[in-house]
Amino acid sequence: MIYPLDSDLKPVVTGRMFDKLLEDKRMQKIEYRRCQVEPWYWLVNYVFTKRKDENVEGAEVERFPADPYLRYVFDMCFREPKLAIDKSRQMRLTWIMMAYELFWAQFYPNEEIICQTKAEAIADSELVKRAVFMFENQPIWMRQAVLVNSYCTFGLQNKSIIRGIPSGAHKVRAYNPTRGFIDETGFLEGEFEECKNDMLACCKDVKLVSSAMAGEWGDFVNAA
Repeated sequence: MIYPLDSDLKPVVTGRMFDKLLEDKRMQKIEYRRCQVEPWYWLVNYVFTKRKDENVEGAEVERFPADPYLRYVFDMCFREPKLAIDKSRQMRLTWIMMAYELFWAQFYPNEEIICQTKAEAIADSELVKRAVFMFENQPIWMRQAVLVNSYCTFGLQNKSIIRGIPSGAHKVRAYNPTRGFIDETGFLEGEFEECKNDMLACCKDVKLVSSAMAGEWGDFVNAA
């Protein structure tokens, strides 16, 4: 694994290279293998996101921003199996976290990834659907077959799957996850400790993120 801080910050794959890759299967295999072991290279060259007004119809699609702070956060995701981050709303951390989870699902088999937030509908629209968007906007040769793409569920041919679930005690334990992500933990209102502990008990890799320094999450961050 080449950690993000050891990769070049900026993308290097040009439009001309994209066109050539469409026709050259040997180059496709080389690029795929590189992306599999160099996640930042994959992210800034082949993954697309939306601008801040992403919920507005017609929001502009662009390459994932090659920002130093995003590379640092992405790097920490790979170095630290257990990671908690206090964020501002405009930092794109939900995007970077879902890109991290998508990386494991896309390139490695048998990953069951649970993405949890306050409400099930938000888990679908703000978490799972972001992973789907990033997956579908990659070149066709980079993508494998999709087995399921439904409400709160995105599963691939390699038997990896991303699920969205609402907050609540023991919700995670209904599955057999390898990795977990809880978004907006500050809004879990009395459920944070149970959700966190369930994730830690079930998953080898857990990421916690929130824009609100409130309740149990605030106490957790202040005590760290």
